[in-house]
Amino acid sequence: MTAVNELLDNVKIRLNLASDMALAERLTVTRSLVSRWRKGDTPLADERIAQICALAKLDGPTWIAMIHAERATSATERALWRLMLDRMSAAAAVVALVALSMPGIANAKTAQIQAVSGADNGGMYIMF
Repeated sequence: MTAVNELLDNVKIRLNLASDMALAERLTVTRSLVSRWRKGDTPLADERIAQICALAKLDGPTWIAMIHAERATSATERALWRLMLDRMSAAAAVVALVALSMPGIANAKTAQIQAVSGADNGGMYIMF
């Protein structure tokens, strides 16, 4: 259960928790339950994954897909979860590119002025 361990470790880092005991207390579960999650003896429910991700401000759907891909019992199921992960990653990349390519609100007026002043309108003259 590498993905589960990775998730729990990321949460501990994000919340500045020193141990699994501190993590268990924060989640209001027993230390032994956290240990069983780590060993794979007790599966981490989707609701709990969502709760943990919300607590640490992590991307819940991505973690759910990663954990399900790892738990998958057939190659077909595993391929389906991997495909979902790839699609989510591609969608996130597109959103990031769009956000980076747009001028910020503060620069929007400047960009608009530059667009107008750069137009070939023969210049602007003010007469008194």
